[in-house]
Amino acid sequence: MISGADCMRLAMPSGSEEPQREPRLKRKAWMSVFLVSGLFWLVVALAAWHYWG
Repeated sequence: MISGADCMRLAMPSGSEEPQREPRLKRKAWMSVFLVSGLFWLVVALAAWHYWG
């Protein structure tokens, strides 16, 4: 059985431990952000072109 103190220690690591992030995952996340942003602005541009064109 895990005590309350152990549970809190597992849920909230100490400040000295840096979380390990995979560079590949980070790159995929940024690519997704840019892709979604680009698609959004493409839709906005097409809608404006359709409206005023």
